[in-house]
Amino acid sequence: MNQTRRSMIQISAAGALAAMQAQASQTGTSGKKRVLAILGDAYHAPAYLDAALVGRLRKAGWQAETVIDYNVPWNEFGRYDLIILSREGREYVRYYRERDADPPNRGEARWLTPAQEDRFEEYVQGGGRLFLYHDGFGAYPKGNGVSRVARAYFIRHPAIVPIQVKPTGKMPELTQGVTPFEVADEEYEVEMDENQTSVFLESTSPEHGRHAQGWAHSYGKGKVAVLIPGHSVATINHPMIQRCIQNCLDWLVR
Repeated sequence: MNQTRRSMIQISAAGALAAMQAQASQTGTSGKKRVLAILGDAYHAPAYLDAALVGRLRKAGWQAETVIDYNVPWNEFGRYDLIILSREGREYVRYYRERDADPPNRGEARWLTPAQEDRFEEYVQGGGRLFLYHDGFGAYPKGNGVSRVARAYFIRHPAIVPIQVKPTGKMPELTQGVTPFEVADEEYEVEMDENQTSVFLESTSPEHGRHAQGWAHSYGKGKVAVLIPGHSVATINHPMIQRCIQNCLDWLVR
């Protein structure tokens, strides 16, 4: 990463953090429910994720805590009624710094440990509610906590193309008010057993065929919802994606 790009990211992250902290202070501690949101990575700015995912909960009176760095309260997950994860598993900052040296784990550095991944699974098994948005399950190791709780393993995504997205008819409460639509977004190729979850949203394209775009299931005593479309600001702000986000949140906390 060149110095200009790194500086822009640092400035953007600092501004986003300041804005989120200001919103949190305005919310105070009066909210009856608590949400922890872990947002942002090298390709996805936390500010617009916070606005789309957490902003609506703040307006509804939730006490919200957004983390855009590594200060995740791993031992306090039980305090939260809902956890939102929208950050992929690879640590690209370290990758960018080291790539010229070509380290053995090139591109595979992780921002969290396997034990920390297990915290998500333990949280849901105990009755927690977890929303994995866009790359919230992407590039996490196969068989570790995040992939287990998602019941899916991210393989790759091909180039962004226009995709046709539509409800499957399963779990209609998650697609209430959603009609078929088109966006230009990533289609994740995943390894999953669709008999172990309920795929409620799918996409098709001439280039890449059919892909699951949203699924949900119970896990232990808790619930998990996964929604993929959201690589760009335009996609995340699409009315149908906004509707899907709200439906997922409603189902999770019901």
